[in-house]
Amino acid sequence: MDGVINVVKPKDWTSFDVIARLRKIYHQKKIGHGGTLDPMAEGVLPVFLGRAARLIEYAPIHTKTYEARFQMGLATDTEDMTGTVVEEGPIPEDLSVFERAAEKFRGPIMQVPSSYSALKVNGERAYKLAREGKKVELPARPVTIYELEITEIAPPFLSMTVTCSAGTYIRALGRDLGKEAGCLLTMCALTRTEMGPFSLKDARTLEEIERDPEGAVISDLHPVLSALPALELSEKEGADFLQGKRLRFHGEDRKAAAAFCGTRFLGIASISKNIIHPKKVFS
Repeated sequence: MDGVINVVKPKDWTSFDVIARLRKIYHQKKIGHGGTLDPMAEGVLPVFLGRAARLIEYAPIHTKTYEARFQMGLATDTEDMTGTVVEEGPIPEDLSVFERAAEKFRGPIMQVPSSYSALKVNGERAYKLAREGKKVELPARPVTIYELEITEIAPPFLSMTVTCSAGTYIRALGRDLGKEAGCLLTMCALTRTEMGPFSLKDARTLEEIERDPEGAVISDLHPVLSALPALELSEKEGADFLQGKRLRFHGEDRKAAAAFCGTRFLGIASISKNIIHPKKVFS
């Protein structure tokens, strides 16, 4: 089967565990996903089956929203509760320091990823080197925090909602916010609630998918490919497109556009000099 599914990744599962389960459900070897979640995290995981895996690069999944919970006065080597406690400290009496600190983390920032991240250092995963006791130094890199709201402070816990760009580490954000506020913070829960057009309220659990595999596949890919201009073709044009024929078109040149006939997705095309050129056809 080819298609896109909005899956709820369960807590304590790896993203690969979810893919392995879906391979059994759909009897499909070729499956890709957009955006890995750590095992302790749960939430939205867009999955692309079969030929739809070729669409991951076009999906607008670079903006993500998370709900995170942190424990105050505690630091671990992994910056979350799966690690070993390396430091403890006091909880401030004036809790307004957290909101003042949050102001400095809204907008474009430079962030040093966790040393226990999956980023590669000289060809090796950072977390593998860190677990071997080797020193890991990762350079700061630009990310954008579009929204950061502290939703609850109930010592020893602090909760926040974050909307951010791809590449942002929420546990590292908590680490840095805590440092700015003068209070150690360690992430103890994380839920991804949105990822581009994919929302947790519309996501299917693995149990729901197993009961109705076909029903879990998204039928209209317009939202999934909303980052691309949409080409709305007639039945005749759609049939020609699926045969790889070029079509006349009056409009701007485009490197990539999504071709549809109604809600039916036909493929990816380029537009040059008023001609539609089929690039990836989905019959």
